[in-house]
Amino acid sequence: MHDTLLLSMRIFRTYARVYATDLDAALAPLTALTGEPITTRFTMPNGLELATVGRVLVVAGDERTLEPYRATSATLIVDDLDECQVRLTRTGAEIVRAPQAVPTGRNLTAKLPGGAQIEYVEWDEAQWERAGGRPDSSTPS
Repeated sequence: MHDTLLLSMRIFRTYARVYATDLDAALAPLTALTGEPITTRFTMPNGLELATVGRVLVVAGDERTLEPYRATSATLIVDDLDECQVRLTRTGAEIVRAPQAVPTGRNLTAKLPGGAQIEYVEWDEAQWERAGGRPDSSTPS
């Protein structure tokens, strides 16, 4: 039964990550270049500021605050973080930051075999509403 569950997890969105020391300065050219609005913006308890423009996630803060996050190259929005963690563990990934609550839901960060480090996020309903609604089950990943 568990293998059946593993086949059902979906990745809804993928965000490229960029790092900046000034969020507003980074957002202005991104919105101008993409023609996309800022769809999410918030500050983490550790002082990091995050915002999304299109499929780009800007992570901003001073160099010291950014340092532990710079190795993470992308953020994937998944429908089931627990199932995602099981899959990651089965593939030999190292869990860098265990599941935790974040302003948009829950996340974890994992380093995959081969070295890529990725954040996985399961959005809560409030974040899906801010993002325009959860895709239905017939929408391809």
